[in-house]
Amino acid sequence: MKKILLCCLLAMFGLMIHAETLSDVRENLWQSFLTPPDSIRVGCYYYWVNERVDPKGVRADLQWMKDNGITLAFLATDIRNRPNWDDPWKGQTFGKNKFQSRLWWKNLRTALKTASELGIEMGIFNCPGWSQSGGPWVKPEEAMRNWTPQGIEVCKTTRGTDVVCSPCSPEAEGLEVDKLSKTHVKKHFEAFFGEILRRIPAKDRPTLTTVVVDSWERGKQNYTDSIYEKFRQRFGYELDYTNEACKKDLDRLIAELVASEYMGGLTEKAHEYGLRTWCEPYAHSPFPGNSITYGSAADEVAAEFWVGDKKFRKKEVDAALGAARKSGKNRVWAESFTDGWPELAKDDWSFEKLKPIADRYFHAGVNASILHVMISQPGNEREPAVRPWFGTYFDRRSAHAADLKPLVQYLRRCNFMLQLGRPYNNATDQRILDDGTIIRFTDDSLFEVTFPDGHQETWNPAR
Repeated sequence: MKKILLCCLLAMFGLMIHAETLSDVRENLWQSFLTPPDSIRVGCYYYWVNERVDPKGVRADLQWMKDNGITLAFLATDIRNRPNWDDPWKGQTFGKNKFQSRLWWKNLRTALKTASELGIEMGIFNCPGWSQSGGPWVKPEEAMRNWTPQGIEVCKTTRGTDVVCSPCSPEAEGLEVDKLSKTHVKKHFEAFFGEILRRIPAKDRPTLTTVVVDSWERGKQNYTDSIYEKFRQRFGYELDYTNEACKKDLDRLIAELVASEYMGGLTEKAHEYGLRTWCEPYAHSPFPGNSITYGSAADEVAAEFWVGDKKFRKKEVDAALGAARKSGKNRVWAESFTDGWPELAKDDWSFEKLKPIADRYFHAGVNASILHVMISQPGNEREPAVRPWFGTYFDRRSAHAADLKPLVQYLRRCNFMLQLGRPYNNATDQRILDDGTIIRFTDDSLFEVTFPDGHQETWNPAR
């Protein structure tokens, strides 16, 4: 009788412990949902446009981000506006923040030091402008080149000018580096990012973590220094550009080299400095690579979605999601709420307008958010706001600035829940935790949480 009583007591005690454990699991998850941990960062693209940048404005920009919950910023240092498509330089005015001038270095140090003081993680685009990887230091023999019947020449655009990093200010513009040569890619990294790391003391940039590579917009190339040797090693016969039978194998080799030499080369250099690479593995122009292998060579991958989209941007999401799954990455970022094409961007956003757009991509597998775009504004509030043709204006001069904080909170909660565990039965909008808890992002944009004992709750990330 005593043994039976003891067993009953132990069983009851076990059930109490189990119930308490489940209660703790529920409460811990609920509290983290309400206030996600610091590791869940909503970020922004942070653009310096037309050299209109000053230290006071930079400090105000970063404080604005922090005040609104943005704790990750990817800085593009030398973006050029383009109000006229037929004549991109017409009507342009520039400020004093000339590329790599004394003021430029002061502004960059101010940005990195202020971000560190505020706990904002920083990334920097790997070259001036946003695409792709180039600058004044790239020589013609180190640039993207093509074989032609007339000889080897630097890649040209459809307008006939050399392929350069773009869109950027005049002093920062330069040839795009050879994407098939790790040697040239690493030299480019040292000329730009390496110089930043040498010039800005480590104590002023402890939160600088990321080398950013935007979407591919620089077209194709078919030649590099050792292309004949690489082709022979890969396929066992000689490359002949005049032989159409070689084309399929050459295209395959180029795609492999874009992943291993270009993205792989950037990642190797980033790792040497304790940094990571973040890339968008899709193209807005002819792409000579393979999105899956290309994205797999980076540490982080991202899709993109636009405010004015009338259809789902499947290409971008498939590229990022495929690369993430192939290489075991849990996070799938998205450059979020791009705007301005084909019309000029307008400051007309709201939380209610943007939320359902984000939800569509959360269902598709996106689970980390980068806002496009935060434009650096002058420190003197009496000066006019900087307003380029692109982006949703999330900066401190936006007419809808009051909506930023609730939007960021909503995105953080969704990011947190959708980064937990692993995809459940390959469903991109459902996750399963190690303890068996299932999280489902419902069609009406709520989180349905089913705990191991079958208990179910519905949580609203917009509350």
